[in-house]
Amino acid sequence: MIKSEIYAAITEKIIANLESCGSWQQMWRTVLPVSLNGHVYRGINRLMLANDRFQSRVYGTFQQIRANGGQVRKGEKSTLVVFWKRLKSTDPVTLEEKTKYLLRYYHVFNSEQAHFDEIGKQKIEKMNGTAPGQPVMKAEQIILGFRDAPKIIFDQSDNAPCYYPSIDEIHVPPMATFTTVEAFYRVLYHECCHATMHESRLNRPEGRGNKFGDENYTKEELVAELGSAFLANVAGFSDLQNTSAYIRNWSGHLRENHKLIVWAASRAEKAAEYILGTHTQEFSEEHQEHPETLVEAEAETAAVPF
Repeated sequence: MIKSEIYAAITEKIIANLESCGSWQQMWRTVLPVSLNGHVYRGINRLMLANDRFQSRVYGTFQQIRANGGQVRKGEKSTLVVFWKRLKSTDPVTLEEKTKYLLRYYHVFNSEQAHFDEIGKQKIEKMNGTAPGQPVMKAEQIILGFRDAPKIIFDQSDNAPCYYPSIDEIHVPPMATFTTVEAFYRVLYHECCHATMHESRLNRPEGRGNKFGDENYTKEELVAELGSAFLANVAGFSDLQNTSAYIRNWSGHLRENHKLIVWAASRAEKAAEYILGTHTQEFSEEHQEHPETLVEAEAETAAVPF
């Protein structure tokens, strides 16, 4: 499978999940999917594994399932999972150290797609029973916890919510002008995610200075929308108002650019984690993409790290 095919497969899987569950919010599951080896899936893989038909959060490769006393049922279909392997080299002339990232992929099955012996069943039950869900936080506490938040101005004269990077301010209509409290906070979360683009925060330069409708505008809007959905899930909102037309609109953008969802999901989760105060600068193999240094994709090997 070449790199372009991997991106296409990821995009189609995300669109299928999105269209089946009905909203971005439902795709960000409070309980994070985890491998049989204890690796918590994040970023794009978290969206890839979002599937309402499975109650279990535990996944594994064919080999991992066998190693834990299980056997995948005949006819079950796997899900593609990706990560980036860091490759370092030194230029023999300049002695400059260079880094490239190899896009790797492998296939996983949910534990419900396999039969397990008693030991395997007990392990899975324990992993499902001790799921480290996101902390339960009130909607306002999320905003209050945004440690270096921009100035937020509630002004009824503003026709539309907006983040202004040049002055680092969020302008949003008062809560009373919204149909529901949930709608107000989802909009506010959206603008707060935009604010993480600022150079003093996560520094997304491509999010600044773009024009309505251009590629960078679309990218930044998707980052903010996914980030808002993640925060809404943490806040415990259940009033989901994404329309099917809105979903179809994003599906079109995703199909036009197969790399878009991978790029956006990584930055959206970073934005949400930054606001929650859980963001770290550590490199995550499945959570980053460096398109300028990616080399050709490579299939799974016998030694799957997760």
